[in-house]
Amino acid sequence: MEKAVAEAEQGGPNNPVLPDMLNRLGTLYYYQGKYHDAESQFRRAVTLLEKAGREKAVDLGQVFYNLGGLYKSQGKCAEAELAYKRALEIWTEELGPDHPDIALVLSSLGEIAMKLGRMPEAFYGLQRALRLLSARKVEDWNTLAVLQTLARFYVAQERLSEAEPILWRVLELRKALQGDEHPKVAVALTEIATMYRKQGKFASAEPLFRLALSIQEKVLGPKHPDFLHTVTELAELYRAQGQYSQAEPLLRLALAAFEEALGSEHPQVVARLEDYAGILRTMRRVPEAETLEARVRSIRTKRGIVRSSPTPEPNTSMSVRAANI
Repeated sequence: MEKAVAEAEQGGPNNPVLPDMLNRLGTLYYYQGKYHDAESQFRRAVTLLEKAGREKAVDLGQVFYNLGGLYKSQGKCAEAELAYKRALEIWTEELGPDHPDIALVLSSLGEIAMKLGRMPEAFYGLQRALRLLSARKVEDWNTLAVLQTLARFYVAQERLSEAEPILWRVLELRKALQGDEHPKVAVALTEIATMYRKQGKFASAEPLFRLALSIQEKVLGPKHPDFLHTVTELAELYRAQGQYSQAEPLLRLALAAFEEALGSEHPQVVARLEDYAGILRTMRRVPEAETLEARVRSIRTKRGIVRSSPTPEPNTSMSVRAANI
C-alpha cells in the first residue's frame, strides 16, 4: 500500500486515485495500531477530496466516517463526534436521508453518545437507524453495525436479557459475512462471554473466552490489542470467581504488552492500569495499587481520555461505502 501511494503521488495531487490509496493505507495503519500514521493519511485524503469538489463528496464523507472510527478507538469522543457529524451531513445531502449508510453514521453517533452518558440520545439514534434498515429485509454490514451498537447499549444499561439474543444474532451474522475464524468473530464471542460473566454464568463464559483467544492468537498474534482485551476479560472472569492467582498474571501480561505496543499513555494502557490496580487492591497489595492509580489520574488529567472500546472499524474501500466492521 505504501508503494501504491508513492506511485499515485507521481501523478500529482490531482491524481483521482490518490485519495483512495491514502484511505486504504490509513485503514491498514489503523488495524496495525499505528494511529498517528493512520490519521495523517486520512487527513491528507480529506484535504484532496475537499479540493475535488462535489463529485468526490461521497468519498469525503467516507473518510470523515473513518476518522470518526479512528478517534473513537483513541477515546477522543469530541473529535469522533465532529467527524461523524460531518460524514452524516455530507451523506445525507449526497445519498439522501433514507440511504442505508446513514444508519451506519447514526449507529456510530449513538455509540459516542453512550460513551458520553447521553443515553436517551443514543437510543433515539439507534432506533432511527433500525427504522432506516427495517424496510430493506437484508441483513448486511449496515445491519450488523446497528445491531452491535444496540446490543452494547443494552449491556451498558444492564439490560442483559435484551442484549443476549442480539449478541448471538451479531455473532451468527459475522460468521455468515466473514467466516468462522475472522478476528471480529472472536470479538463477538468475547462480548457474549463478557455478558455471561456479568450474569454470573461463569461456566458458559469461559469456553467462549477460550475460543475467542484461540482465533485471535492464530489470526492476530498474542500482542494484538483485541487478543489482549480478551485476556483481560478472562482475567475479570477469574477475579469474579475469586481466582486471583489466575487473574493477576493475565492482567500483568496485558498491561506490559499494551505499553510496548501502544505507548505508556494510550487509552488502552490506561484501562489496563485500572484493571491491574483493582486486582492488586483486592489482593491487599495496596501500595502497588496506589502507584498505578496515581499514574492513571496523571494521564487522564493530561490527555482527557476515556476508557476505550476495542471495536472501531474504518471503511476500507471508496468503491464500497458500507462499513467493513
